[in-house]
Amino acid sequence: MLRPFPPSWYHIAAEPVPERPRLEGEEKADVCVVGGGFAGLSAALHLAEAGASVALLEAGRLGHGASGRNGGQIHSGQRRDVLWLEAHYGFERAKALWDVAENAKTLVRQLAARFACPVADGLIETFHRTSDAHENERFVEALTSRYGYDQVTALNGAQVAEAVGSTAYVGGLRDAGGGHLDPYRFTLGLAAAAEGAGARLYETSAALSFERNGGFRVATEAGHVIAERLILATNGRSGRLENITRRRTLGIHSFMLATEPLGELAETVLPGNECASDSYFVICYWRKTPDGRLLFGGGESNAGAVPADIGAFVRPHLLRVYPQLRNVAIAHGWGGVISVTPERLPFIRSLGDGISAAAGFSGQGVALAPYIGKLLAEEALGRAPEELKLYADLKISRVPDSTFLRRALVRLALLRGKLADRM
Repeated sequence: MLRPFPPSWYHIAAEPVPERPRLEGEEKADVCVVGGGFAGLSAALHLAEAGASVALLEAGRLGHGASGRNGGQIHSGQRRDVLWLEAHYGFERAKALWDVAENAKTLVRQLAARFACPVADGLIETFHRTSDAHENERFVEALTSRYGYDQVTALNGAQVAEAVGSTAYVGGLRDAGGGHLDPYRFTLGLAAAAEGAGARLYETSAALSFERNGGFRVATEAGHVIAERLILATNGRSGRLENITRRRTLGIHSFMLATEPLGELAETVLPGNECASDSYFVICYWRKTPDGRLLFGGGESNAGAVPADIGAFVRPHLLRVYPQLRNVAIAHGWGGVISVTPERLPFIRSLGDGISAAAGFSGQGVALAPYIGKLLAEEALGRAPEELKLYADLKISRVPDSTFLRRALVRLALLRGKLADRM
């Protein structure tokens, strides 16, 4: 049996949240939403605010999946950058997808303001190979000249060292339009707002199966929901409920630590209170908390395994970036699952007959998932948003159904990535 993930630092630092009810018996709704993360809760909120009746089913506790465990970073664009998208889909599609992501960042900031969830501005992306410098310049030039985005600036080695407080990188860029927040606090805000608008949220109520009966009958262990439409927002982690999104996503374990407060050393780390990430295949990402801790994610993500001491597992990667923190104690370590697609683009589809699905945000979900949830809500209300259609024919390859083969693919990808990082 796999070792479970510990609670995240966000869970530990937050006030206890009362459990929401388990679904028992029959509930009726216009829309049943399966999944209580960013996308599902946003869909429930926007549906309820539009006057629809909503029942949301979450297999565990709200915010205890990826939405309450991640790095809290708000990135611009899609997971694939505009140069990659232009090469595969042309400028017009790349620009339209960029605009969706800009709208997504705006929505996150608007919602965060409603929920009294502070957003800190600024994101530094770093690279560790000098060969990346030319590509970085092309990327920044494309954003500023063709995409009308003036929030991004290329950084040389000295500038990136000043920005992050580390000499581990040879260059990077500053995205003043990016930022970071407490993702668990944001999730709880979404949940409270959805309930305030009339949505019914059920915890420990895994959706086990569904059948069409004119509408849908979605069964849990102790009850069922009768609904006209169904939104699957499980990020590909639907268990036995459905296999469509699972066959487009792979789960990669990612690990984080929280240090004790840095004290005077805090001024040597991210002095502008921006967040940061790097260019390694197994990415490192980090940000400071209001009380002066460093939250740092990194290490070899490993499908199917959770280290006994996650803090010790991540610590060498922290010290590679910040050797000055060698005497700072680790307060807590935790992990979670990132759902990625082979193309690192989200799998967002109308599955026909009143079912919509979203999965595989590939590490870009803090910005994108709430907005995609809003678009799925609009689709369920019969509005068919044009922005949602941009994702409908993106090529997302299938992956094996076998757990053994899926884990083997992840291990192979990690090995290839580690080799590439050394070149």
